[in-house]
Amino acid sequence: KWPNTIWGLMLNPNQFLVSKNLDESLWQEIRSFGISATEIANARTPAGFRKVLENRTQPQNPITDNAYMAFGREQELPIALQLKADFGIMPNDWTICHHAYRHHKATPDGISLDHSLISEIKTTGKDFDYQVPLGYMAQIQWQMWVTETERCVFAYMLREDSPNGFIPAWFEAKTMIVERDDAAIGALIKTANKLWDEIQNKWIQKK
Repeated sequence: KWPNTIWGLMLNPNQFLVSKNLDESLWQEIRSFGISATEIANARTPAGFRKVLENRTQPQNPITDNAYMAFGREQELPIALQLKADFGIMPNDWTICHHAYRHHKATPDGISLDHSLISEIKTTGKDFDYQVPLGYMAQIQWQMWVTETERCVFAYMLREDSPNGFIPAWFEAKTMIVERDDAAIGALIKTANKLWDEIQNKWIQKK
């Protein structure tokens, strides 16, 4: 049985581990000692689980930057400012760990000052029509588990082509509220713990 969440209480300062903007290399190192929201979203299927395990235990070539990634970076700040104005959510680049399972980690794109609400920001080439894709839903549920929150604002901006590259298709990102799903979270916790055990076993075998 997993520990009861402490909804309505502030996160402990020692749950905020490292800021990506302050020290990206340290941020990468600390994230490696645990399971992130991106990893748990990818590991939700057997094939994805194997791929995440392979990525963590074997050297991988860095992902080549591209126009899709650049558009996502460009849109993150204006969308974050929109969420600050509409929901009181502050932009976040800190990796946070769960209060009891410290290898359970996440870096939500935003968190409210009272720590009751988080946000996740995405860009897309196809309108989600207010339906959260399964991979993103797993990522969001994991973030709510780590931060002990009940709701997440999911914001996404559609991109479209122009003579000068990608541009926003809308004046503002579309937003929707995602509620916490403890049944889904329970399944993600089991997957994360299994994945972490296998990663640690691989590390021990290498030694």
